[in-house]
Amino acid sequence: MRTMDPRFRSRLIATIVLLIVVCSAFSVSPVAGFRLENRDGSGTDATLAEALVLQQSTRIREEFIKDITVYIDSRNRVFAQQGTYGNTSGLYVPAEDAIYIRSDRHPAQADEAFARQVGYRVYHTMRFSESTVFPALDAGSGPCMARLSIPPGEEREAALFAEAFMLYHASPALLKEDAPATYAYMDLLVKSGGDCAAVDGLYTHGRPA
Repeated sequence: MRTMDPRFRSRLIATIVLLIVVCSAFSVSPVAGFRLENRDGSGTDATLAEALVLQQSTRIREEFIKDITVYIDSRNRVFAQQGTYGNTSGLYVPAEDAIYIRSDRHPAQADEAFARQVGYRVYHTMRFSESTVFPALDAGSGPCMARLSIPPGEEREAALFAEAFMLYHASPALLKEDAPATYAYMDLLVKSGGDCAAVDGLYTHGRPA
C-alpha cells in the first residue's frame, strides 16, 4: 500500500478541520477588511486552496493583509495579461490591491502562493523598493534563494523579498539556514510591523560592530 506524503497528510488534516469554517464561496478572516472569495467552485482542489489560504491568513501579521481581497480564480484574465498563466500559482495586482490564487496548479501549496503574494504587497506598499539594506543581503544567500526564478515584469529584489517573506512564514528553518541575514531582516519586519525605513534602521543598528 502506498504511504501518503506526510506533508500532504498534515495539510489534509488541517483542511478537514477548516472545512467547518470554510462553508461558503465567500470567507471572512478575523483580520479587518480581509476577504477571501472562491470563484473556482466547490471541487476538491478549490476547497483545499481556499482552506489553506484562510489558515495562512491567521498566521500573517494583520497590518500586512488588512483591507485586501483574495480570489481563488484559476481562469482569471489577470494571469494571461501578466504573461504568467503557465508558470505561477498566484499573482498580486497592485491596481486592485488584490491577490489571485489558482487552485488548478499545486492547490496543496496555496498557502505558500498566498504568503508569497502578500510579500509582494508588503514590498510595494510599504516602500521596501527604497531599502538600502535588503538588496545587499542577497550576497550571502544559499542555493535556495539563488535559484529563484523572477516573474516577468518584476524586479529581482521584489521577487527575493516575496520569496523570503513566504519562507519565513512557511519554512522559517529553511530560510534561516539558507539566508541567515535575510531571515534576520524578515524577523525584524514581522515582529515590528514597520515600514522600510523602520526595518532598515532596526537591522542597521542591531548588527554587531
